[in-house]
Parts: sequence; structure tokens; C-alpha cells
Amino acid sequence: MRRHTDSTLWAFLKSRSEVSLPRVMAIAALSGLANALLIAVINSAAHEASADQPDVRKFLLFVIALVTYIVTQRYILRVSQIEIEKIIEKIRLGLSDKIRRSDLHSIETLGRSQLYASVNTDTLALSRAVQPLMIACQSVLLVLFSLGYIYLLEPMAFFLTLAICGIGIAIHFRNKQQLVFELEQATAKENELFDVLTHLLDGFKEVKLSSARNRDLYAHLQDIAAQAAHYKTRTGIRYADYYLFTQVMFQLLLAAMVFILPQVSETLVQPDQITSLTASILFIMGPLTVVVGAVPQLRTASHAIDNITRLDQALDIAQELSRDPHNGDLVTPLDFHTIEVRQGVFSHKDKDGRALFTLGPLTCTITRHETVLVIGGNGSGKSTFFKVLTGLYYLDTGAILVDGVDITALGYRRYRELFSAIFSDYHLFARLYGLTNIDDAKVEEMLRVMQLEHKTSWRDGRFENQDLSTGQKKRLALIVSLLEDKPVCIFDEWAADQDPQFRRFFYDTLLPELKAKGKTVIAASHDDRFFSVGDRVLKMEMGTFVPYEVEKS
Repeated sequence: MRRHTDSTLWAFLKSRSEVSLPRVMAIAALSGLANALLIAVINSAAHEASADQPDVRKFLLFVIALVTYIVTQRYILRVSQIEIEKIIEKIRLGLSDKIRRSDLHSIETLGRSQLYASVNTDTLALSRAVQPLMIACQSVLLVLFSLGYIYLLEPMAFFLTLAICGIGIAIHFRNKQQLVFELEQATAKENELFDVLTHLLDGFKEVKLSSARNRDLYAHLQDIAAQAAHYKTRTGIRYADYYLFTQVMFQLLLAAMVFILPQVSETLVQPDQITSLTASILFIMGPLTVVVGAVPQLRTASHAIDNITRLDQALDIAQELSRDPHNGDLVTPLDFHTIEVRQGVFSHKDKDGRALFTLGPLTCTITRHETVLVIGGNGSGKSTFFKVLTGLYYLDTGAILVDGVDITALGYRRYRELFSAIFSDYHLFARLYGLTNIDDAKVEEMLRVMQLEHKTSWRDGRFENQDLSTGQKKRLALIVSLLEDKPVCIFDEWAADQDPQFRRFFYDTLLPELKAKGKTVIAASHDDRFFSVGDRVLKMEMGTFVPYEVEKS
């Protein structure tokens, strides 16, 4: 997606649309002209009708103007809707493509709320705003043509109308910055609200187990919801006051036409001229009301464009810093004998760059076909180590080498293809993306081995039911991992949520079978009675490896 600096919806559409916007505006001008012509024809016909002078030619002109208006209006509305949906599709796919090309740490730093908001909520705001924009543009053109008609009727009435419209525009621009600020605050609070709701759903078990946590989380949610409502209410009230002010100014303008203008104008002497002017003013009220009513949606769309642009640029920066250029989706397989982490250091940092947790310096070597158990308490750094080892986190200092060659030279994407991993925060996909020519009989056999054949079934490339317990979901994830058939298997506390039967199966059956098949296995474990299964045990404390000896039975 191209860089964008102008946050107006018109400039945004112009920079991305495949349709000629000048042509659209020319048709919109024709529509506005046809609509304005309707005013003139109706006024003229009404005058002649009052004098018992009906004119068939004016009726035909009315029909032509009406048909022209309908055809041009329909074209503009259809084209604008088709085009905005194409643009939104490109935005969503463009952002999604950049997300999938980004590194894990950048995505974690951006946060789910900002990503979801831009891909879904902000693009939805654009979709809702484009037709009001087109109608508002037509309304503006109609107002301009109508003003021209008023000028022909009475120049002083024209300047009076122009002054009233100018006051409304000036008030809008005076309040613009405050409106933008309040919209930004409301969006920020809505993103915070999404984060808290995510915590409520993801941590529902923990919430139900603690009345104090339940109360405090809900109080926090109430506070954020109240702040979001405050800013959105203030914005809505400002727009409501602006709308009411516009209506009052119109009523005053009508009063001026009827009560004041006849007294001060030297040329306005005929009652039918006053009637034509008031009819024209009443006709203008509709289009200007449309313009005023579209302002909140257009302002929201402008703010959405700012959000999309910021995310787009943040993802561009993340890719510029990436050590993982994405050149197509096909990756040449990589072979290895040893994987070495040499003096590797990685730090989780806060937004100010301060280190929250540091892994390393670490030095270790993984040899092909061996089984390595990684042990250590919660928070010792095992999961972070796995994400560094698999190339999901980039080292701050140090290096990872495959058979003595730095993986930056080999390519991170090629390197990551070595691994199949079930992390502690694993995600179970509904479909087996990336796997083709799957043997249905093999999957069904795996379901029987994992005792899941009565819980879910394999059909049309997906598991029918994923409403399973934590342990059952991990067994399903294990099936997917085995189907991937990668050289290196990472298991981050896989056995922690299993019953004794499947714990024994994991250590006494699965790990030896994987080793016999030539797989390299690296598994985090707390089960000290099974440590002897590993060829080696690496113990972690405070982000580093410490000496540990396994007692062989």
C-alpha cells in the first residue's frame, strides 16, 4: 500500500481509485446541474401556472432534467460503492500481507487492538463514509448552481446567503482541532476497551476464581468505557450543536428574505420574486443539511485514514528493520548437522526501551537426532529461548549458526522451516494450512491414538470440532505437528496439561519414536522422573543456562 499523507477521504480515494475521479466529478456536476435546473423549471412553471399559461416545453424540460438526475445519481452511487469496496479489499489484504511478513516481536509491540482496529473497524468507517461523501459533493455542486440561480434573481439575496454559509463553515473549522482530538481520544479508549475485553475472555477461568479480580477488572472496564463514551458524547454534542445552528441560520435567512430584503432592495418589487427566492432557499436547505450531516462520518473516516496510515508506516518500518526479507512464498529446504547459539542475548523491552527481561548470554549446541530437555522454573526464560532458537525473535547480540554458517546468511525463513513447534501459547488453526495430500487414514489413526476419535472428526481438510479441553487441544496440536514432519520438533511444556497416561505416552513412547525416525526434539519439561529420556538436559535460571547433571537410573 502506498504511503499517504493527506488524511481527507477525497485525497485518499484519489490516490487509490482505478476510476477517473475527474470523470466522476464531471458526472456529479451534471447531476447537480440537472437538479438545479429542476428548481428553475418548477419555479418558472409555477409562475406560469398561476397566470394560466401552462407550457408543455417546460414539462418536457422537467422530464429531461429529472431523467438526467436519476441516471447520473445512480451511476455515481454505484461506482463509488464498487470502488470503495475494491479499495478496502486492497487495504485489508495489503495490511494482512505486511503483518504476515513482519517479525513476531514487532507484532507483539503493536498489539492486537491496533491491528484489529485498522484492518476491521477503520476500514468499515471508510466503507460507510464514501456514499455520504459522494452525496455531499453533489450537494455542494447543487448549492453552487442554486446560488447562481439566486444571484440571477437578486444579487443582494445571493450575498446574504453566501455570508450565512460562510459563518457556518468558519464555525466548523474553528472546532475542527478539538473534534480531531476528541475522536483520537475516543479511538484510543476503544482500543483499550478491546484489550480489557480480551483479558476478560482469555482469562475467564481466572476471573471466575477470584471475586476481587472479577470486581477490579470490571471496574477498569467501566472506567475505560466511561471515558470512551465521554469523548464520543462530546463529539456528538458538538456536531448536534453545529447542525442545530445551521438550521437556525437557515430560518433566519428565510426571515431575512421575506421581512428585510424587500425593504432594502431597490430591484426586488414583485411578490413572485420573493416566492422564487424563498423556494430556492428552501431547496438549498436540503443539500446543505446533507453536507452538515455528512461531516461527522467524513471526520471519522479522516481519523480512520490516519490510523490506517500510521499502522501501514509502522509495518513498513518493522519490515525495514527486519532481517527476514520476504521474496516469494516458496522456500528452499535447509539441511543441518548442528545448530549453535553463540553468546546470544535478547531483551524484552518496554515502550521506552528499558529491558524488562533479558535472555542470555547463552551458548549451546543442538546436534541433529538428539533429544534435549530444557528445564527451569516459570519465568526462567524457556519459552523466550524457544522463540529465539526458532528465529521468531532476533538476537540483540550474538549469533545462531547452522553448521557454522550464520542464519542471517542462510535466511531466517529457510531456517524457520526446520522447526515444528507447540508453544505454551500455541494457536490451533481450524484448517491445516500449508499441508497438502494428507492421508485421511493416517489422521484418523492419530485421532484414535490420541483418544480424540469420539471428540472430533477429520473432514474436508479440517477438524470438525475444536471445542475441547486444554489437554485435548494440545493432543490435536500434536497431530498437526507430526503431520508437518519437520526435522526439529519443539514442545513447550506439552505434557503439563495431560493426564498420567498421556504423560507416559509422551516421554516413553512418542519421544523415542521421534528419535528413531531421525527427528531432533527439544522439549521443556517439569517432569523430573522422565529426565532420563533426554540425551541432555539444559537447565535455565534467570535467562541463562546453569550446570545440571541427570541422575541415570
